[in-house]
Amino acid sequence: MSQDPAPAGGPAQTAAPAQPPEVRQIAALSLFGIVVGLLAGLAASAFIKAEDELIHLLWTTLPETLGYDSTPAWMVVAILVTGALIVYVALKLPGNGGHHPLQGLAMNIGPREIFSVVLAALGTLSFGAVLGPEAPLMAIGSACGALAFRDPTKPARMVMMLAGSMAAIGAIFGNPLITAILLLEVAVMAGPRMANPAVLLTSLASLAAGYSLQVGIAGWSGLGQAELSIPGLPAYPDVAAIDLVVAVPLAVVVAAVAMGTRLVGLRVEAQAQRRPLLVIVAAAVVVALTAIAVAEITGGSLDLVLFSGQDAMADYFAITSLGTAAVVLVGKFVAYAVSLGSGFRGGPVFPAVAIGGILAVMASLMVDGTSVSALTATAVAAAVAAVLRLPFVATLLAVLITSSAGGATTVTAIIGTIIGLLARLQAERKREGLASPPPNM
Repeated sequence: MSQDPAPAGGPAQTAAPAQPPEVRQIAALSLFGIVVGLLAGLAASAFIKAEDELIHLLWTTLPETLGYDSTPAWMVVAILVTGALIVYVALKLPGNGGHHPLQGLAMNIGPREIFSVVLAALGTLSFGAVLGPEAPLMAIGSACGALAFRDPTKPARMVMMLAGSMAAIGAIFGNPLITAILLLEVAVMAGPRMANPAVLLTSLASLAAGYSLQVGIAGWSGLGQAELSIPGLPAYPDVAAIDLVVAVPLAVVVAAVAMGTRLVGLRVEAQAQRRPLLVIVAAAVVVALTAIAVAEITGGSLDLVLFSGQDAMADYFAITSLGTAAVVLVGKFVAYAVSLGSGFRGGPVFPAVAIGGILAVMASLMVDGTSVSALTATAVAAAVAAVLRLPFVATLLAVLITSSAGGATTVTAIIGTIIGLLARLQAERKREGLASPPPNM
């Protein structure tokens, strides 16, 4: 899908084909992309529905059936250990349950591997481990794209796998703009192999098709749209100086905590490589006991620690005690870190967002006159930038999450992104023993 070279010399040609082969190829791929986007969007919505139904069954229906008003401690441990065993089985199947969450996001899962990915993801996400749904959704979309071209030697197969991944992850991000920015950042990092019209336009077509299933078509109300924005945040019409001052140290702390979970996760992973069953079961027990302890100390729900944290953001912002917020932060840190490294499968983004939100609440409680809306944008952006190393995705995600407060949070989000990414890059240089290169002026 390379471009034709320009003529070496001589006058410009007076006539050119009205529709060169490259254009026809891109148009054909885009049509395939629409089909793949519809398939990936349906599959992603089905996965999210199955995840939610299983959560309700395990954490609401089952305790009620056994006569409990809420999930008892022994059942919390039992559910998480059962999930760990399911994941352990999935790791033995073709595909190894998908990519490890410490490896970030990937888009190269085929149909042969997808069963183990879905099984491991459900055993993780529905059973209470602290990871997000973005990684398995991208894997599902990738497998849908691979169905369009079964021959792994065809370049078009990789294009469709990427297109399917974009359509599927849009089911959790909701707003397709953030998925489009994710696509652009991934393409820029991959270089000319991906940053070309065939890849980008096909992926956009797939993304549009998948998003149309969420919002509906021609009077059909659609499958439902994910809502990232936190409702009820205080309005933030303009930037306050105090928020700019606090944003800088807050972003440093958030980035350090986010990278701290990764470092702990790497240590846990080293142990899991030697004793995988023991470590994943032990991690399940640690997550369960941590959630139980936090709920007992704070009087809150198990959801303050369990799961990705995406649905608990409103609970974090309802915290009015610095001590309570600190307890929740420690609990979420521990549960997220051991979930990252022990063998559970899922994405690293939304738990990092939750940790950023908790730290923003703590900062607003510590410093009078600050806006929790502005600090949340800072913290979320710093956390995502430190975890994913994708600055524009980090900024846009933070702005979308705080959009109910107004557009001025963009400024503090950018501050958080810059500091979070710089902290991640510096940590990588230090770990690899590399000196920073001199600036190229």
